[in-house]
Amino acid sequence: MQSEVRDGVLYVKGEVTVKTITPANYARFEQQCRLNETHTVDLSEVSRADSSCVSLLLTALRLKPSSVALRGLPDSVAALAELYEIKEWVAP
Repeated sequence: MQSEVRDGVLYVKGEVTVKTITPANYARFEQQCRLNETHTVDLSEVSRADSSCVSLLLTALRLKPSSVALRGLPDSVAALAELYEIKEWVAP
């Protein structure tokens, strides 16, 4: 998993799974979410995702509950959000 902030958008790329989200990756993502400039999390370049990706989204929503938008949600994450009955929280 890679992440970077450009123009207020936090781009997440690559595989976002339990095997790829290391403590360092998670800490970086959390720090990037906390930046005042971050207003959107973009997942359109995620190649593979599991429930760990849902956890990242919930982290972003917890840190910025009224000021972060989500876009490019992978189908697998949308399906998990529906299964977990949190689709309305992460729907773009």
